[in-house]
Amino acid sequence: MKKLLGLLALAVVSNFALADKSQDTLKEFHFSSEYRGSYTDKKNNTGNGLGIAGFRKDNQEKIRWRNAFGGDLQLVDEGNLGLRFDFQNDQDRVRNDFDYVTRTNDKGTYDKSQTWENNIALYKDVTLGNWTSTWDLGWKYKSTSGKGAYGGHRGTSNEFYVGPSFGLNLLGFNFKGKSQLVYFDQAGGKSADNAWSGSAFRKEKVSGWGANFDLETGGKLLDNAAGNFKYYVNLNNHLRDAKGKLKETGKDAKSTVYLDYVVGANYNTPSLAGVYGLVNLENEWERQTARHGFQNNFSVWTGLGYKKGIDLPVGKLTINPEVKYRVVNKETVKGVYNDGRYYNSNREQYTREYNELRAGVKVGLEVK
Repeated sequence: MKKLLGLLALAVVSNFALADKSQDTLKEFHFSSEYRGSYTDKKNNTGNGLGIAGFRKDNQEKIRWRNAFGGDLQLVDEGNLGLRFDFQNDQDRVRNDFDYVTRTNDKGTYDKSQTWENNIALYKDVTLGNWTSTWDLGWKYKSTSGKGAYGGHRGTSNEFYVGPSFGLNLLGFNFKGKSQLVYFDQAGGKSADNAWSGSAFRKEKVSGWGANFDLETGGKLLDNAAGNFKYYVNLNNHLRDAKGKLKETGKDAKSTVYLDYVVGANYNTPSLAGVYGLVNLENEWERQTARHGFQNNFSVWTGLGYKKGIDLPVGKLTINPEVKYRVVNKETVKGVYNDGRYYNSNREQYTREYNELRAGVKVGLEVK
């Protein structure tokens, strides 16, 4: 499969990048490959899943290799439609869970899983009077396979969506908005942003209708010889109404709205011969309105990268290797998000901490 995707990517670039403008053309193509390793405190005598304990083998939580590619095509022969496509593959190697009460387990065992995702959409600008918006008709797919209890959320999900993207001024801020009607189906451990996974239903799968309403904004707070400092805000609201009975209650599942709110800021140092440093602060809050609880994740990243642009006959090629270290990651969970890893009979809310190392490279081509 990896070789097939590689050949597909090569074929897309070679066939479209040099195409005549009266034919279908490639506007942009990107590829990335990244190693991700997460660690937490697992020392046999004091391990509690909190704090920095070092990049030792016994403290390892999970290793992930992520490979992704995508692009943007102009389909001239098909009514001048645009086509965006993104494919992603995760190879996970998960360490067996550690018992933070007895501080014992067989930490030498691993389970593995593989996840494929794609998001493919046709799009076209539509003008109604003085208002112009971009309409998408797309398909999102997720599939995970693996072995063992910790091999990942095995299952599949599909989301078919249609709707416009638009600009919106709200409270003095300029937002990019997206409104979509969604039909979804889910099976096994996948949720498609529903409050319950497919395996929570009597038939182990379910389908239904929903809607997405997403807003995002951001801007530069600093951009001079001292570097650049940017902020960003993403407010995602996804309604899901699945038609099926839950195993636990025997009743129809309630409709729910998945709330995913992200606020962050990113600072990049001035570039020296293409080399730069970075610091990123981010807070993400998630909740399903049909269920009790929430999850909040606060992270601080530091990193070092190199960015080089190369002019080619077909366009500009950008190469961007980067190494990042998450020095702070406080994940607070409550209610249904509490998986019981850090048992405390007097509290349903707790905070766990991880450190993570990422290293990878991004390659992009902007076609002339």
